[in-house]
Amino acid sequence: MINPQNFNELSALKSILVSDSKQLQTCVQQLEHFDVIAIDTEFIRTNTFFPILALVQIFNGENCWLIDPVSVSDLSPLKELLMSNKTLKVFHSCSEDIEVLSYTLRCCPQPIFDTQIAAALTGYGFSTGYASLAKNMLGVHVDKGETRSNWLRRPLSASQLGYAALDVIYLLPIYFQLKEKLAKLGRKKWIDEEMSRLTEKASTKEDLSQYFQKVKGAWRLPSEKLSVLQLICEWREQEARDKNKPRGRIIDDKTIVEVVSNATQSKEGLSEIEGMHPYLIERYSEKLLDLIKEGLARPTKEHPAPLSEPLPKHMSSTIKKLKQIVNMKAELLDIAPEILARKKDIEFLVRTIISEENIRLPDKIAEGWRFDVIGSALLVSSSD
Repeated sequence: MINPQNFNELSALKSILVSDSKQLQTCVQQLEHFDVIAIDTEFIRTNTFFPILALVQIFNGENCWLIDPVSVSDLSPLKELLMSNKTLKVFHSCSEDIEVLSYTLRCCPQPIFDTQIAAALTGYGFSTGYASLAKNMLGVHVDKGETRSNWLRRPLSASQLGYAALDVIYLLPIYFQLKEKLAKLGRKKWIDEEMSRLTEKASTKEDLSQYFQKVKGAWRLPSEKLSVLQLICEWREQEARDKNKPRGRIIDDKTIVEVVSNATQSKEGLSEIEGMHPYLIERYSEKLLDLIKEGLARPTKEHPAPLSEPLPKHMSSTIKKLKQIVNMKAELLDIAPEILARKKDIEFLVRTIISEENIRLPDKIAEGWRFDVIGSALLVSSSD
């Protein structure tokens, strides 16, 4: 086995390209005996709603396997490996990797360890990239020259294969160092909770009817038009998935808001709205008009709840005070303040203060290690 701390050996490692089902079987049979493996993916998402898996890189400390999902017809052995409780899967910034693997293989990898999150919990900064972490922790340079490469083109070039291998082989030494540091700092519970929360979120089916809440400026709309926005956004989400096209290729958020604001009842009215190009009128006008009619006809009790307005200026001193508490605790722990509480978390708490009904923390801070570290202090300060 290669010494994971011998970086010269790692950089000289030869990768194994897996391009048929038999090779994949051999690969998985070897990998399933290891307690921990490092995984990365390459994918394309330029013209589609769903990411297209182009390569899966796996390093077990001995071999670097580059699995080609374009050439391998049956990826079920890989799915079994990803779901095996016997093997810990180490990723870096794993949300997109998990998304593409979940979509392609219909499974959420587990158990997992995210080195970006672990690095943040041990003082290496918030949202630190893989190359920066490799340089800071290991003193090695990771070339990012093939980042925007066409990973679906075949055959893959020697440069692409080399880049793909480098993107995974340093994950294990990074993992071992982070694991040791987490233990020394008494923060193993922290990373365990973060990984449980991450896999739970990845495994939860998205409620398409709630996407309208993400649309910029939606809070300005009255309740009956908010109902129209909800219907159009839900339809657009399903249409994007069914046609496997980016949301903006169906109809973009800005145009949707204009359509909803005007709430026109005619095809001619739609054609006067900026952003409603002739091809959109031809393709979607009847559907949009139906949704507008349906949304406006909904009884008041079925309208979505009003969306939160921007916080009033007079609460700026309260926000500043709460941020100072977070910053002071983060400095004491030598971690980025965003790890403890982000801007949206502070705003959530401030909104409950304004309501004067039930001051409470967002779920992420109301339980687990964050409550012990910062949540209780924020609540005490909010009640003053």
